[in-house]
Amino acid sequence: MRKLFTFFTIVIGAATVFSSCIKEPTAIDDLKKSCLYDDKVDYFNKWANTFTEIDTYNAAGVVESRVFIHPIGYFQLNSNATYNVLSDNVPLSGKWDITDSCQLVLDPGITLERKFEVVKLTNDSLTLRRKDGNKLYTQHYAPYKCPTLAQLQKRWDNTYTTIENYTPTGIIGRYDIFPNGFFQLNADASYYRVSDGVPLDGTWSITDGCQLLLDKGTSLERSFQVQKVTADSLTIWRKDQPTQTNYLQNYVKH
Repeated sequence: MRKLFTFFTIVIGAATVFSSCIKEPTAIDDLKKSCLYDDKVDYFNKWANTFTEIDTYNAAGVVESRVFIHPIGYFQLNSNATYNVLSDNVPLSGKWDITDSCQLVLDPGITLERKFEVVKLTNDSLTLRRKDGNKLYTQHYAPYKCPTLAQLQKRWDNTYTTIENYTPTGIIGRYDIFPNGFFQLNADASYYRVSDGVPLDGTWSITDGCQLLLDKGTSLERSFQVQKVTADSLTIWRKDQPTQTNYLQNYVKH
């Protein structure tokens, strides 16, 4: 009886080890098996919004109205099966996957889930289409361009910061604060910041992933996505995962 028990223990243990070594399918695996896959396309490109066409249909399926909007922001799929979106200063992030019917799905399995038809995908353009009730949204994107050092080397005065608290299922709270101060990025790779009378200085750079990086290699290191930069305004965004908080910081040129 003891030998039989030992035998079953070994078999079960071996099966457990074997099953633990089996790689679970990922969003990348689903992508490579789907009709969307093309080894010549960079799927993890960062895409800047160009325009969105919104068609509204009546009960007979005829277009009643058609409008075009031009949201400021971007859309990005990441190789770890997460995505980041910004649309008119509203940031959003979550998980992505590919369905068996070749649709791109964001936030699969939760209340925020939405599916998109990939109308066009090349290294130069991306077009997504989604239906919501009687409205059809066709979203057009072009490759995102990283900010340059010269664009950021200015003194930026605080306007307001949007703070969002979130859980895995979505945003649970949002409010604005209006800190008094400024954020100055210097040509010698140093920065100086004052927020409500509290000063802070250090170093800054732009990463290969187009992010603004402060205090690299120190305990204060943090990175920001540059959501928008013009001659007169700057918007940067940071996600603080330990506290489950988003910070969207808005500035104007001094």
